[in-house]
Amino acid sequence: MSFSQTDLTTALKTLSDRLPHFSEQQTRAGRMLRVVTERLSSHLNDNLKVYGINENLWFALMAVYVSPNSEILPSRLSDLMDLTRTSATRLSDEMVSRGWVARYINQQDRRQIVLKLTPEGEVFIQKVWPQVSSTSQEAWKDFTDEDYNQLQYLLGKLLRRLEG
Repeated sequence: MSFSQTDLTTALKTLSDRLPHFSEQQTRAGRMLRVVTERLSSHLNDNLKVYGINENLWFALMAVYVSPNSEILPSRLSDLMDLTRTSATRLSDEMVSRGWVARYINQQDRRQIVLKLTPEGEVFIQKVWPQVSSTSQEAWKDFTDEDYNQLQYLLGKLLRRLEG
């Protein structure tokens, strides 16, 4: 069921009447962030489904791809994707099972396992990238450079506050 602007305005007015220090602006902005994030995610996942993957697997594969020598430590993958170590391991296992990534022991520090992109992983990225790029460009096509800069500045400001 859809939540109309009228319903939202009514709900926010009710909250404002009942809760001291309630901020309608913060609530509207937070809701918009959540809805936009969910819709971007859903849109990308709909386009990745034909390849049998989801956005988490795609972003994990891209994290390996863009790393120096297309190699990454699982802990670094976890940090980059803001995932638990368990979730990053699950994604690593999936990439290995599909043949896109290989695991090997770091010869300089034998305690470390390294994930390395395989030629099959490279081929898969080249196959999927045109669809991902097209999907992204379509979603963001109305944004100017100034819009991007302003959005990145504001989201960065919020992120720094949440991290610090």
